[in-house]
Amino acid sequence: MAYLRPLFSSVFFALTVLVFGPQATLAADPNTKLELDQDALKLAWTFDTGKPFNIIPTVGSGKVFANALDGVLNAFNPKTGHVDWTYNPKEGLWDRARTVDGDQVFVCLKGGKFAALNVSDGAVQWKANLGINCHRPPYVDGDMVYVSTTFVGRGLPGDPLTGAKLFAVNRHNGHVKWDLKTEDYLLQTATSRDGTVYLAGNYMNPDQEGTEAGAAHYYAIDQETGTIKWTYNSEDGTPKLLVATEQNLLFSAYNDFIQALDKNTGELLWKRDSNNWLPGFSVDDKNIYLSSATTIVHSWPIHGKGENWRFNIPGKKFDYLLTKPMLDGERMYFMTQRGYVYALNKNTGKQDFRYSTDMNSRVGVSFADGYLYMNDSKGRVYGYKIMK
Repeated sequence: MAYLRPLFSSVFFALTVLVFGPQATLAADPNTKLELDQDALKLAWTFDTGKPFNIIPTVGSGKVFANALDGVLNAFNPKTGHVDWTYNPKEGLWDRARTVDGDQVFVCLKGGKFAALNVSDGAVQWKANLGINCHRPPYVDGDMVYVSTTFVGRGLPGDPLTGAKLFAVNRHNGHVKWDLKTEDYLLQTATSRDGTVYLAGNYMNPDQEGTEAGAAHYYAIDQETGTIKWTYNSEDGTPKLLVATEQNLLFSAYNDFIQALDKNTGELLWKRDSNNWLPGFSVDDKNIYLSSATTIVHSWPIHGKGENWRFNIPGKKFDYLLTKPMLDGERMYFMTQRGYVYALNKNTGKQDFRYSTDMNSRVGVSFADGYLYMNDSKGRVYGYKIMK
């Protein structure tokens, strides 16, 4: 199978254009249906921000949240699209960095600040001055919010400083319980499980200068004290996603392999190629669900060997996923860059429906309570009710 990986610097991972070579195709999949099912979804509402988006809408706690590039944060009624409140701080918002949990929304502000808002009305509960900017969604676990910071990214000078920090912030008052200073210049969103926080970031390795990938650290950190339990060094470039399972820490990075570390020791257990640019993956207790720019959607056993099923997205080439698939019960939902929404049975890979939105997809789809939410390239937010 011929393919090319995206050509971009690991430092500016999310900021440059992806270029792909010729794409191989597979024989027709009997589970694939080219016809549309336009009764599967019903457009419930839309809202025009006039500006592009970099992440899918965040859903939870009875609202839908979206802020476009250099725009205000809007909190929508999830069924009607009514704007319940907006937040437009004088510092400005980093559009990729927001998380909702319970009655709070957590956002990163320009100038190295971090804030918690009321879900109900958008009132500011507290602000914390971290001194370093955060460009990634914070991660919430219990009473703590884990905030990853960076020295590079859109809107930042691209300072080659090291020392990006992970902050453990009390969600109730904004007090910093501990912070961990790293040798990295960019940290990705953390995750946690069983008393351990897992983190990844880029650092400058002189031995890798001029390469397309780059060096990265992966950490296991004691959740209570902020001390490092183990570190794994990788040469596969900028980390994209970390997922902690019962036994493993799964991750993907610039080189688009999915890899598994022993979550207790940091030992590399397996490494498997996705065959092209990989926007992310989802997991449940047994399986990994993914799709790369080959238009093939896969289900793999979580141990990384073999394949449960594959689904070939029909139609034109390069109609691949821009974000990871969303799981809901026995179904998985995803949206392709040409604006098609699919529902598959996650156990069999059989197509439940294929719906055309007639939009240029920007960043994919999110899901909650029988509705799908998405953005288009022109700055509009959409809410669709699932009818089937």
